[in-house]
Amino acid sequence: MAEASARKLYLHIDSVSKSFGAFQALKSISLDIYEGEFVCFLGPSGCGKTTLLRAIAGLDIQTSGRIEQGGRDISALPPSKRDFGIVFQSYALFPNLTVAENIGYGLVNTGKRRGEVQARVAELLSMVGLDGQERKYPMQLSGGQQQRVALARAIALWPGLLLLDEPLSALDARVRLHLRTELKHLQRQLGITTIMVTHDQEEALAIADRIVVMNHGVIEQIGTPEEIYRSPTTPFVASFVGQMNFFKAAASGAGELRIGNIDIVVPHASEYGKGEFHLCLRPEDVQVRGIRPDQGNVLEARIEGLEFLGSFCRAQLSALQDDAVRFQADFSINAMRDLDLAPGRSLSVALPQDRLRLFTSDQHR
Repeated sequence: MAEASARKLYLHIDSVSKSFGAFQALKSISLDIYEGEFVCFLGPSGCGKTTLLRAIAGLDIQTSGRIEQGGRDISALPPSKRDFGIVFQSYALFPNLTVAENIGYGLVNTGKRRGEVQARVAELLSMVGLDGQERKYPMQLSGGQQQRVALARAIALWPGLLLLDEPLSALDARVRLHLRTELKHLQRQLGITTIMVTHDQEEALAIADRIVVMNHGVIEQIGTPEEIYRSPTTPFVASFVGQMNFFKAAASGAGELRIGNIDIVVPHASEYGKGEFHLCLRPEDVQVRGIRPDQGNVLEARIEGLEFLGSFCRAQLSALQDDAVRFQADFSINAMRDLDLAPGRSLSVALPQDRLRLFTSDQHR
């Protein structure tokens, strides 16, 4: 994706808050989304992501704050006066209408001629891979096909913004994987600015240009999938996106932290001062090959257990120097075979300095 600064601003969300009685679902959310971007709102249930999407759509007007779309203030406009198409988790298709009638419903209501509607419906059916299905009813389609119909209906009127509310969560894993690839391709083909709400981190990492990680009604971090995964800025993001080892650590010397009885070198650790910290490392970043004796952060560990996960194994390790220091490491199948790794075996591992993340104890997970 091109740098956001080089793109034209399309959606501007300024200090948006939303309350339901005494409960504050959104707390002064500010966010800019650029033309043609695919943005995912990611977070656990109740974090505010769907509430924010509904505020953008005008389905639940925000309590305070401002929303601009294409330079136009839409903060108080009803949904019918806003420029968007929306796909819900439940599809919301009309069961008594055919596929063609569902897709063309909005076109007919705008007064377009029958020929124009038929041509547009045919174009959309081809676009979503449903040629020849126009006379079927929703109940005659699979879940994936119904979702394609809902998507075609959402883009039938050439909206400037496409909103997707957990659109793939009701599908089985294989269909979901296939459809998300198609969805990304279609979004790129159309160049339509898209916002998708999801709680599935893998889905967000695979499909988004940028991810907005939310928790308790606030934005925890905004970034590209790689930035979110590799450089989490809060303990919550570190723990929610991907697997993460968390160690309780305390300052022990210049540039060093102590985990249990083990001293670990952490770049810039001295800048954080004294006190307690959260030290983080992803399981796949635990090094088991090519360890140099002088590289630091090398320790002996015992394999307490192994979990087979297809292309790799996740090992439960305990440090020989301090059995209370336990962590996970991901080993490729090749490493498992070449190093003859098995429960009960001991091996040298390294915690690479450039892969360690450090958070102060006053930051919350």
